[in-house]
Order: sequence, then C-alpha cells, then structure tokens
Amino acid sequence: MEWPVATLSPSEKYNLITDCVVPRPIAWVSSVDAAGKINIAPFSYFNIVSSEPMIVSLSVNRRLDDQGGSERKDTALNLAHTGDCVIHIPSHDHAPAVHATGSGTPPTQAQIDALGLQFAPSRQVKTPRIENCAVALEGRFLQQIEVGSPVVADLILVEIVHIYAADDLLHNNRVHPEPYAIAASKHPRN
Repeated sequence: MEWPVATLSPSEKYNLITDCVVPRPIAWVSSVDAAGKINIAPFSYFNIVSSEPMIVSLSVNRRLDDQGGSERKDTALNLAHTGDCVIHIPSHDHAPAVHATGSGTPPTQAQIDALGLQFAPSRQVKTPRIENCAVALEGRFLQQIEVGSPVVADLILVEIVHIYAADDLLHNNRVHPEPYAIAASKHPRN
C-alpha cells in the first residue's frame, strides 16, 4: 500500500509515521528553569545524531495558546535559557512515573515528590539526574530549530558531555541495557 502524504489528515500522518519508525526510545528529560525548579517530561521523538561530537536530537512539540498560535513547552524553554539537561532512559519499572510526567502541564514539586523520584547531582551539568535510572546522559544545549510554518515543534540538538550507566549494565566495557528492560514506544498508543 502507498500513501501520498499530502492527502492524509494530521491524525493519519501521526499514526503512519509512528507505526513505521519503531521502536523509539523514550527520553525522560530533567531540566531546570531560571529559578532552579526541576521539570521532568518524556519524549519519544528522540535519537542519536552523531557520536563525534556526541549529539542527540530531541523534538518537543509545542502547545497551542489561546490565540491559536503555539508556545514552547517548559523543556524547550529551560534548555534555551539554562543551557543543560539530563536525558534518562527509563525502564518499564518507571512507566507509571513517566506517564504521570507526560501530561500537558509540568509536574509540580509535590507531584514529583509523590512519584518517589530521588535526584542525584550531575557531574558536568547543573540539572540533577534521577537517581534510580540506570542510564543518564548529561547534555548541553547546542541548537534549537523551529519546525513547521506555523511552528509546531522545536527540534533541539543536545551535546552529551557525561554518561552515567549502572554497573550491572556493563559487560566487556559496553553498556548492555537488555536486563534493564528499556521502555520504548513501539506503537502510537504506548
């Protein structure tokens, strides 16, 4: 079967592309605002751009404002203003917390506390990492590209400056996340 993309509705486009590009790892991103408040949000539009320099991409869809335009979400704003983040690779055990932090509004500190998330200092960036995530990529903001006209998303390039991986994931000096059961979006409903 073939689909001319120009004839598809927005929901048909979403379903088709997310059905075809699988699995997509979930990036669970912590960032801080100018006041130091932590924000956490999951993103399935995330991938490697290059290994040297070590760069990943993160696409953050915009939210619609009251005038029919769009506005950047907190993760995109925080990265642009404070310049760093930590990208966690959550396990299936984190699924309830990932889901809870994926609403349209940022979680409050009370909600973060209720999820039982503990934070550890990062080594190279100001944003803390989630302590019980077995993989954490500390990154610095590199570039932001506005996507679409009108703008519907911000494609953000992040340079990874430090990597944390739990010791039990290391075998022969390589990270093997298989026992960790990394969460991935394998279907648009996941």
